[in-house]
Amino acid sequence: MARAYAPAMLRPAFVAALTALQVMALTPLHAGPSAPGPELRAELRAELHCAAAFAIAASEQARGSVAALALPPMAVRGKRYFADVGERAVSRGGMSREAVQALLTADVIEMQRRAAADPDRQLAVEVKLCLARLDAAVPPLKVPDLAQCAAIMGLAHAEERARDPQSAAARDLQTLAQVLASRARTAFMSVGATGDSADAALAGAREAMQREAQDQPGGINNYAIVHCYDLAAPDAKSHY
Repeated sequence: MARAYAPAMLRPAFVAALTALQVMALTPLHAGPSAPGPELRAELRAELHCAAAFAIAASEQARGSVAALALPPMAVRGKRYFADVGERAVSRGGMSREAVQALLTADVIEMQRRAAADPDRQLAVEVKLCLARLDAAVPPLKVPDLAQCAAIMGLAHAEERARDPQSAAARDLQTLAQVLASRARTAFMSVGATGDSADAALAGAREAMQREAQDQPGGINNYAIVHCYDLAAPDAKSHY
């Protein structure tokens, strides 16, 4: 059954999207040309519409919407597209931050109105029409292998442990890193690696991921980290 909207209210996803727009309005942006041409105006308007759609999808995914989770993950790529489009609207389009925010807010509210009968279907339509723009602007997330996932979880564990050595999150991340490292080691040895060479390969993956985290924009967020949780899922016959 389609979920209905209360007539005078925004559903939580739209409230979250509007909050994101308010935060964006506080981000320092550089002033640009005051009178963009019609082609640039039309292009920026389309980009802003897509940014609004991605903001809604990201907030729906964060709250666990099954329909939204069937769409490409937006937490990283959608956020980056959102920020970049806001920057372009000001630096190339001559718009004030307040004007950008107002247009995005209007798009969110208009999408809410159109989605009243079937929110999940309408969100999927809006996002899918914009995916080509997202792929052109923000490369798809890389899918990590077992060794890379072990490295990613190891880095996340070290970061969490530095904040709070006793936190449950630190323990969970440590367990995930250990499970993934063990499975990666087994996979290396299954194709002929020795124990020492498997350990060396894991160490090399950790060093490479550490460099990437330090040197590349986005760092480990350029990877589809959710895939690591899938790789660490218990085997059907295991009980860990």
